[in-house]
Amino acid sequence: MAATQQLREIVLKARPLTPDAFAPYGRVIAEERLPMEQLDGRFTANVAVLGPVPERMGGINRHMDHTQLFIPLRGAATLVVVAPRDVTIDRFDPDRIEAFVADGSFAYTFDAGTWHIEPKAIDPANNRVINVQTDVYRQYTELVRLEDSCGVRVKLAL
Repeated sequence: MAATQQLREIVLKARPLTPDAFAPYGRVIAEERLPMEQLDGRFTANVAVLGPVPERMGGINRHMDHTQLFIPLRGAATLVVVAPRDVTIDRFDPDRIEAFVADGSFAYTFDAGTWHIEPKAIDPANNRVINVQTDVYRQYTELVRLEDSCGVRVKLAL
């Protein structure tokens, strides 16, 4: 994108993450067992220290090979930003990005192919989640830089 072009601004207002609202992107984990997808590699887990909610997003990515699971520790509330998996990398539509607040009382997944950013900590002092994903996710990741590829600046609002 040429430096002289004006960026279009999108402001994402986060809404509560509920099972129904989040269904196009992933699942809220409840008592029933839910399947997780994996094409290659092994599932791994780590304690992720989440960054604070930024003023704006630089990019959005997706992993085509697996379901990704986030389990909040100590009730960590998170900002969750996603876009549908039917959006292709070459025709990414930033108007289809949505933002949610997960209150920390449940775990949630991103379905394979769901566009997302790493969840962000609503409270920087309570910023840890368990992240479960494959050990080969980098081989199956697509990334869109929103300002360069789409000509938009995406701001985040809680």
